[in-house]
Amino acid sequence: MAKSVGVIEILFLGTGGARFVVARQIRASGGMWMRFGRTQIHVDPGPGALVRALSHLPPCNPRELSAIALSHKHLDHSNDVNVMIEAMTSGGFKRRVTVLAPIDAIEGEHVVLPYAQRFVERIEILRASDGPYRVGDVEIFTSVQHRHAVETYGLHFRFEGRTVSYLPCGRFFEGLIDDYRAHAPDVLVINVLRYEDGMDVDHLTFAQAREVIKGVRPGVAVLQHFGTKMLEANPPRLAAELERELGTRVIAAHDGFLLDVDTELAALAG
Repeated sequence: MAKSVGVIEILFLGTGGARFVVARQIRASGGMWMRFGRTQIHVDPGPGALVRALSHLPPCNPRELSAIALSHKHLDHSNDVNVMIEAMTSGGFKRRVTVLAPIDAIEGEHVVLPYAQRFVERIEILRASDGPYRVGDVEIFTSVQHRHAVETYGLHFRFEGRTVSYLPCGRFFEGLIDDYRAHAPDVLVINVLRYEDGMDVDHLTFAQAREVIKGVRPGVAVLQHFGTKMLEANPPRLAAELERELGTRVIAAHDGFLLDVDTELAALAG
C-alpha cells in the first residue's frame, strides 16, 4: 500500500459473507485494511485475515497497525482478532495498539480473549451514536445500533476533512438512512449479503442497499460482503446498473481490491 502521508486507502482482504461463502472461502473473509495517512486500522478481521494480509503484495505489516475495529463479534468479522493482536504486539512482548469493539465482544461470551486483551494498550467499548474515539489522526464515530443478532454498529472514520463510513450487517429499519446521511460520507462501504430476502434474515438485500445509497448519497458507494445469491447475480453488473440508475459512483469490491479514496473522489470532481 502507498506510503503518502495524506492518502486514504481501503484494501479489501475479503469480500465474502454468509456461512456458505465463508466456510468454502468462495470469497475470502479477511476484512478491510484501512490507511489514513500514517494511521492504519484493520476492520473486521474474519477467518484468514492474517494470511491474507501477509500474502498481499506488498505485504501488510501487522506491526504497523494502530488499531483493530470490530463492528460486531460474529466469526466472519472477528475470528482472527486474537491472532492479529498477537501479530500486532509481537506476541505480546510489545504492548501497544487499540481495540475498538462492542462490549459483548469483550465481556461475557467474548471473542477477544482475556490474555490477548492484556497485550493491547487500550480497549474502547463501542456504544450507539457515540464518538469521537481517536486513533492516531483519525476520529471514529458509531452509528445507531443495527438490528442484528449481536450488538452491531456502523463506523464512520474522519480524517483530513474526509469521511469513510462502513455499514456492516443488519436488517433494514426506519432511521437507518437518516443516521448515515447525517455523517455525509465521501465513501460508503456497505455489506450486501443477500440478493433477495427469501429467508427473512438480519441482512440487507440488494434492493435495500439501493435505497440506502439513494438516500445517503455518498460520493462513492462500495458493495461487499456477498452471499451466494449475490455472487450468482454478478456484483459488478449490479454495481454498474446502480451507478447508471442513481448517478452515484458504485463499485463492487473483490478480494484484493484497493480503493484509493482521494484518486476516486478527485476523478468525480474533475
